[in-house]
Amino acid sequence: MSYSGLGVYQQQPPKRPSRAPLWIALAAVAVLLVGGGVTALVVLKSGDGQAAPTAASTTSTEAEPDWQPVDDEKAGLSYELPPSWEASGTGSSGRVKLSTTYVSRPFQCQGRSMIQAQAMAGSLVHDDPEQVAAELVDRIAAGGYTVNGAPPEIGEPRVESGDDGVVRLSVEVTPKSASACYAPKATVSAVAMRDGSEVAVFVLNVAEGGPHVAEGPSDEDVRRILGSVRQS
Repeated sequence: MSYSGLGVYQQQPPKRPSRAPLWIALAAVAVLLVGGGVTALVVLKSGDGQAAPTAASTTSTEAEPDWQPVDDEKAGLSYELPPSWEASGTGSSGRVKLSTTYVSRPFQCQGRSMIQAQAMAGSLVHDDPEQVAAELVDRIAAGGYTVNGAPPEIGEPRVESGDDGVVRLSVEVTPKSASACYAPKATVSAVAMRDGSEVAVFVLNVAEGGPHVAEGPSDEDVRRILGSVRQS
């Protein structure tokens, strides 16, 4: 698997050699995701990957309202995603163990298969949801959008803490390079909450604007995804 800058990676599935490589445009995550002995979604790392099959897509909840529910028992969270999103493995990002990861429907750009968004959930033994959320969001933003060694501009975190102990945090990310296949900016958001001795955290990483914005979630989709996160 080779890194090509601006959150782009190439997967070479070991069991499906005839499958075209999967790349990601600007919405990459700096994590090593491993499931069933197969490495997937690697940024600035190397290994083998497995590409998920392409499914029909929608960018509007009105066009296709039957979203898929995800119940992540290991993280202790449940959430909803558009029906076209595909499961993509498990693994870790820093100290956080990621037990579910999904990607939006791949699209073609300059002969490569790419995606615009990712969602993932995990947990960490900790007592501070805001600290866990901030650490994970910063790691994803910095790792996913660093280009040729130049880190992106990451805005100040926007934090909302509810009376129920749920912390919602997001940052705006602006990479220092772009091309015809990449969006000019991104938002990485997290929802975190205490679950016994652990913090359960959900992260949504979305490339915004650019020539392929319609391939990713709409603003309404993003609100619905983040609003659906619950303790299971």
